[in-house]
Amino acid sequence: MFTDQAKNTVFNKATINDWEKTAQSSLKNASLKDLYTDTYEGIQLTPLYTQNNIDYRRIDQYPGEGNFLRGFFPPEKKQGWRIAQIIKEEDWNKLKLQIENSLKRGQDTVAFDPLQLARLADVSFKELNDIIPLDQVPLLIFGGNRYEIITEKLLDENINVTGVIAADVVSAELDDGFIPDVKSDHMEDWSSQIKRLDREFPQIRTILIDIKPYKEAGAQVIQELGVSLALAVFYLEHMKKLGWPPEKTASKLIFRFGIGSNFFMELSKFRAFRVLWKTLADAYGMPAGEQAVPISAETANITKSVLDPYVNMLRAGNEAFAGILGGVNYLHVGPFDELSKQATDFSIRIAGNTQLLLKEESFLDQVVDPAGGSYYIEALTSSLVNDGWRFFQEIDHRGGMIEVLREGWLQRKVKKAAADRLKDMETRKRAAVGVNVYAVASEKAGYPIKEGKSLPKGRGMLKVEPLRSVRLAEKFESLREKASKLSLKGNTPTVGLICLGELRAYKPYADFVAGVLATAGIQAVWKDGFQSLDDIKRYMMESSEIDFCLCGPHSFCKEFAPKIGRWAKENLPNVHLDIAGDFTKEELASLHMDGTFYSGQNIFEKLYGMFSRWEVDLNG
Repeated sequence: MFTDQAKNTVFNKATINDWEKTAQSSLKNASLKDLYTDTYEGIQLTPLYTQNNIDYRRIDQYPGEGNFLRGFFPPEKKQGWRIAQIIKEEDWNKLKLQIENSLKRGQDTVAFDPLQLARLADVSFKELNDIIPLDQVPLLIFGGNRYEIITEKLLDENINVTGVIAADVVSAELDDGFIPDVKSDHMEDWSSQIKRLDREFPQIRTILIDIKPYKEAGAQVIQELGVSLALAVFYLEHMKKLGWPPEKTASKLIFRFGIGSNFFMELSKFRAFRVLWKTLADAYGMPAGEQAVPISAETANITKSVLDPYVNMLRAGNEAFAGILGGVNYLHVGPFDELSKQATDFSIRIAGNTQLLLKEESFLDQVVDPAGGSYYIEALTSSLVNDGWRFFQEIDHRGGMIEVLREGWLQRKVKKAAADRLKDMETRKRAAVGVNVYAVASEKAGYPIKEGKSLPKGRGMLKVEPLRSVRLAEKFESLREKASKLSLKGNTPTVGLICLGELRAYKPYADFVAGVLATAGIQAVWKDGFQSLDDIKRYMMESSEIDFCLCGPHSFCKEFAPKIGRWAKENLPNVHLDIAGDFTKEELASLHMDGTFYSGQNIFEKLYGMFSRWEVDLNG
């Protein structure tokens, strides 16, 4: 009977209006418009997507065809991504041992950071080849400003290698405010080395398009896509002047991206990049079979924190998942504790195992474009393609990548995007667990270590406005550091919470204030259940705290706040008295309160002001 009913069941086709009515009914008194979200890229995300939101002309049926939206290679040639955990070690012998161990643990790429080595003279590819067949296991080395040194070591040794040893001479020292002068001997020497490497190691890729520094400086996705194309055009044009056709240069390119926390945006970024690259390759007349380029990706440090570092495992896992679904070719997952100290064996193993779980247990390397066909993702990808191309065109109209960096136009654009993100962190519009929400005030945190070892700036460099990396958690980490220093001097920062009325009435207010204080490492000292003005006065007189906050419903506040505020001003002139709730300056003045804590407030400015006041008092 149930089988017959199932066979005869008819499903009515739902219209967009039906979906909207159903969504609206679940929102109670809220409006459907409240579900629309504006991203940092200026794209508005809607709560409902249908087939009318996508452009079928841009969607490929299979990977390896059309716009490369679904991948550069057809399904029969799909290999999945390579696990390329970048090993950072100062000692060459220890580095060799770690590389060997990582390959035993499932890594399939020899990846290390030469910028971390204390002595590049110790590097020997022959020694590596003795323990690992480098003609079978590919290299992945990004040389930065040590590129010439590391490639000279390779050129001096007669071995076969495969993979990548590359650098982006445009972006390598942008963090310090230097870009190359394209007419200098420096660029000529770099070009000569690229040509020599091509003669002796034609199978390796040597030119990096490095978008990661822009991501770490706060660039939003549209800016990343535009910059990736603009950098590619610079290298294609530069090598064309030296006699290389575009497809020859393309065979030497590898693109490196950072992966941020917006899962669907980052996933769509890689799909959009392939479409944009295809457009650029066609414009240069590259043959259809010679257009594919590899994408290397790394979980971004901009989203990570030294506070509550285990949360970084969740952040990195989310970012790695997005990169894999987007179709990256090489992937590095950062260890969760690498910002505050040398990464431990445990954190290194967890980072590697993150990829192994996604590959060996989730089988993501066996699925072709798993996100393809989603109305939301296809619509988002299409928006990124259109807007990314427009940003690239704007860079091109302004004279290209070198010119926009020389003028500082691009740096200002990226810094504006970073400022928007940081402001959202400060107002808690953007939440970071363990940093600006759900923080543990008593947590003992380390402080970030400086990455890399910089060499003296070479000849042929132009001084420009630096584009420095940022982290969204840095400002709150600085507050924790202030709290730690005060505690070491015997002045642990505390605020007394004066809770008015019954528990169920004041607890939401007190919990909110305590949570805000915890983000700066300030201890909230609860004193609850006050029912009379005399009890509050007695508590304040006997307390060791000099900062207090009234917590309770407005009915109690209107009764107690003016009286206790006026009394405190007359009898405890050194005391600072706040109140929980959103009050205007005029209302605070009438209540005789010094300040307030409320939802939507810039809590960093509030907390920074408290520390500034305490430091002044401490220093006399």
